[in-house]
Amino acid sequence: MLRLCFSRVLKDCSSSLLHRYLIWPLSFHGTYRYISKDAQLGPSKANRNQTTLTKSWKDRAETVVIGGGVVGVSIAYHLARLGMKDVILLEKSDLTAGSTWHAAGLTTLYHGGINMKKIHYYSIGFLAQLEQETKKDLSFHRPGSIRLATTPLRMDELRHQMQRQGWHEAPQKLIGPDEIFEMFPLLNMNGILGGIFNPADGHVDPYSFTMAMAGAAQKHGANIIQGVPVTGLKFNSGRWDIETPKGIINTKYVVNAAGFWAHEIGRMVGVEFPLVPIHHQYLITSTIPEVKELKKEPPVLRHLEGSFYLRKERDGLLIGPYEHQTKMRLCDDWVTNGVPHGFGRELFEPDLDRLSDHLEVAMDLIPLLRTANIQTTVAGPITYTPDLLPLIGPYHGLPNFWMAAGFGYGIIHAGGAGRYIADWMLGGEPPYDLIETDSNRFGKWITRDYVFAKARESYGMNNAIPYSKEERWAGRPTVRTTTMYEKQLERGAEMGFHAGWEQPAWFALPGDENGYKPSFRRTNWFEPVRRECEMVMNQAGIVDVSPFGKFEIKGKDALKFLDQLVANNLPKVGTTNISHMLSPSGKVYSELTITTLSPEHYFVITGSGSEFHDLRWMEEHARIWGYDVTLTNVTDDMAAVSIAGPLSRNVLAKLTKEDLSDEAFPFLHVRHFDVAGIPVRGLRISYTGELGWELYHSRKDSLPLYEAMIDAGKDFGVGDFGTYAMNSLRLEKGFRMWGAEMNMDSNPYEAGLDFFIKPNKATDFIGKAAIQEIKRKGLRRKLAYLTVDVEDVDPEGNESVWSSGRVVGYTTSGAYGCTVGRSIAFAYLPLFLTYPGLTVRVELQGKLQNATVLKGPPVDVESIRRRKEAKATASS
Repeated sequence: MLRLCFSRVLKDCSSSLLHRYLIWPLSFHGTYRYISKDAQLGPSKANRNQTTLTKSWKDRAETVVIGGGVVGVSIAYHLARLGMKDVILLEKSDLTAGSTWHAAGLTTLYHGGINMKKIHYYSIGFLAQLEQETKKDLSFHRPGSIRLATTPLRMDELRHQMQRQGWHEAPQKLIGPDEIFEMFPLLNMNGILGGIFNPADGHVDPYSFTMAMAGAAQKHGANIIQGVPVTGLKFNSGRWDIETPKGIINTKYVVNAAGFWAHEIGRMVGVEFPLVPIHHQYLITSTIPEVKELKKEPPVLRHLEGSFYLRKERDGLLIGPYEHQTKMRLCDDWVTNGVPHGFGRELFEPDLDRLSDHLEVAMDLIPLLRTANIQTTVAGPITYTPDLLPLIGPYHGLPNFWMAAGFGYGIIHAGGAGRYIADWMLGGEPPYDLIETDSNRFGKWITRDYVFAKARESYGMNNAIPYSKEERWAGRPTVRTTTMYEKQLERGAEMGFHAGWEQPAWFALPGDENGYKPSFRRTNWFEPVRRECEMVMNQAGIVDVSPFGKFEIKGKDALKFLDQLVANNLPKVGTTNISHMLSPSGKVYSELTITTLSPEHYFVITGSGSEFHDLRWMEEHARIWGYDVTLTNVTDDMAAVSIAGPLSRNVLAKLTKEDLSDEAFPFLHVRHFDVAGIPVRGLRISYTGELGWELYHSRKDSLPLYEAMIDAGKDFGVGDFGTYAMNSLRLEKGFRMWGAEMNMDSNPYEAGLDFFIKPNKATDFIGKAAIQEIKRKGLRRKLAYLTVDVEDVDPEGNESVWSSGRVVGYTTSGAYGCTVGRSIAFAYLPLFLTYPGLTVRVELQGKLQNATVLKGPPVDVESIRRRKEAKATASS
């Protein structure tokens, strides 16, 4: 039974987070309205910050940042500090208005992802740096933090996170119950099995942090203007006109960092951004004697099963739950009707009933909470995207328009995101890979209902176990389904979700345990995937590859355009190749499959997760170079089915009159022909490394084409396979994958892409000078191929690799190799450790498992096997 004293008294706020604000007894659209103390001291006093920070008005800028929350101010600070001239920040009211001022201020090195860890790491260091630079007290507390595990499955999660941490800079360790109690002696230790401890974590006063950055930004040359809203945006002659009541500012770059007002900015440019504010609540107790008597501030706690964070606040405790998706509240009306006029430093009326389940767990964890009084309850808006990650970077279709919105954890993200965007703007490319936050990852398939459903699910599952292979079903399916979708479900498809598309991951046949049974160990899909791999290797299999991004590139300059864009030579007419777009510094920006249909017509395919990431890059360079070229995204119009395996030719031969022989239809060639009476663009290629074709066709024809192929394959033992099997098969053949083996963290030579890179081709392609210099200097690391000795935990990527007691590298992807019967993985290692036969160790679930470096992939692709067999036959 809930025994916390629910006194909803919001007077006499002693919280350091709210000490600048008094309660104004005025109802405001269902909220309590908070007014700054300065507002009671007359206009001159109230405008002190605006007068201090605002320089003279300028009507021209290099960059205008819209939004004066912690993220927007960080971007202005970093741009100015790194040397950009004429940076202006526009804030419609006062700095920190919106979500920043009422944030709980948590700062942590921990992140469950990969490269977002770099954002957190920089942010923690930046706070200390800012204190030194400004000589201001940010109220930055560093007691560390502990993520508590209270079930064996949670311990698996912690070990999973530890195996992904060792190759990163931030310190983190797994600790036991005794050490946890020593750090936080007020805990009831019943049921606590362990925790992850991050020593540099803590909390900061968001207001002091933001204002310190603002003052420093001004000293570096930025112009911060408060009380001036943006009323319109127009793109003219390569620059933006920003309309305000005070006049127009003409600028090269615009950054939308407007928080929950980002929708309003989006509508000015005709875009509906996938953002929705949600109600987040936390409460602060009055003084608790036992807390006051602690000699040292205890670590911030995150109780994963209870789904809340807890920390010391003055002499009491602050508790912030994340309610279940059925209880939490969205500001969906703000998306539909706009943010209420005048909303800025306001809070919602608290609803403590929504928190009761979480508070019961908190009181079990710290029993003295049962007699504590609630002194302050804060319920304010924070903005979420469908997947919990922010939108960062330039936006497709809007030249020089940048996004920095959707920061559900803006305080810890602010420093790192500000530096990341500033480096990208000034350097012309991202400083490292952060594709998971790409502002273009959501396409036109996004609807408001999807955004609302996903944000509710994501918030409600904030502390859910982060399985790598788990499906979350809210908002699905979207409009991105093919006509074969229902038929695939009938045939046992267990769907994955890729850029809005439903795509079979594996198939549960009669006798299989269907449904996803998520685990950090081998689970119910392991045997079905092995069966699918065997089918492809021995007969053939059919897989849906419709989520690939697909573009038609046409025009008299199409050849020149693509030749300047990629590092490989373009394929001849009627043929296909793999080409890579490089960044100016020689990193692998993207991998493309290019088919030349004519010198003025190219068919370009990219991965499902990089559709708009790649299209934006191509369109931007077409605009900059001024080429006569048209880029058309046909992803939604065109579906694709692939058939692969030694009998794939036999199956297709029953459905077409086209000559499919090696002589008539060689590897990496394209033909337009009919299959089962349906027109297809057939590419002789397969990501499995087996004999196969990818058949691109009108989306409306997917079902009859799929049914005809399934029916034709019955006599050959041919059936379905999914993306899990395809991943295992491509790994066995040594096929790299963009986003894993290669991305903006790697160059093509260390990724083993030498065959596809032509550094001496005549065209001065992007990154040419950089890779020539990389080749001249030589490599320090290389992508190696490993077999890994495991028990029941297969590598999947991003595990730490050890040698002689220290971390020396990391895996990029891995799986159970169904053909070789062993776990396999790619890993980046120092060059001296990449020699065949050497042994390293891969960290899996707290154990260092032996791994052997191979000379190459353990399974040859079909064409090489065939040549070897022919040679052996001839020699015998």
